[in-house]
Amino acid sequence: MTAVLFDLGDTLVDEELWGTGEDPVLPGVRETLPLLAKDRRLGILSNSVAATRIDVARALEAVGIAEHFSAIVTSAEIGWRKPHPLVFEAALSALQAQPGECAMVGNDLAADIAGAKGMGMRTIHFRWGTRYPLDPRAEGKAATLVVTRFSEIPAALRRVEALRPPRRTSVVQEENLVWEGLFPGS
Repeated sequence: MTAVLFDLGDTLVDEELWGTGEDPVLPGVRETLPLLAKDRRLGILSNSVAATRIDVARALEAVGIAEHFSAIVTSAEIGWRKPHPLVFEAALSALQAQPGECAMVGNDLAADIAGAKGMGMRTIHFRWGTRYPLDPRAEGKAATLVVTRFSEIPAALRRVEALRPPRRTSVVQEENLVWEGLFPGS
């Protein structure tokens, strides 16, 4: 596996702590990212409809983790939110990776996990808290693996690398998820 794609909010940082003066970086992130970046390209795929990749890069720089990421893609710039395939295609392109070469790590089963699985990516559900209840739209769309601590991700990646990537599916037909276009006519 040559690349790992991360959701941003509530995967790398605690969304509720942004702008409070407290450190928003989740436990284990600062220690684990350098290990992952040694032999993989790391990217961020954010559903932010306001922040551009430059905004996200500045925010990550401010908390000291920007250096580990070679690609940042936001919904604000693509015009679609996860799980739409176009945002995943843009992120894979930015990482110079094919779906079978990349794993998605995220906290949201419907957006992060189901969307990535629909693209043919291996997935790791980072379920560190109860803020995101299991979404009924994602029922039966389990991640390849589930971790509850960020520090478990390197071992989880080694395990999912040994597995065959999921078959790419028609997200529209098989995932039955509603896409939210951000721009008129999208």
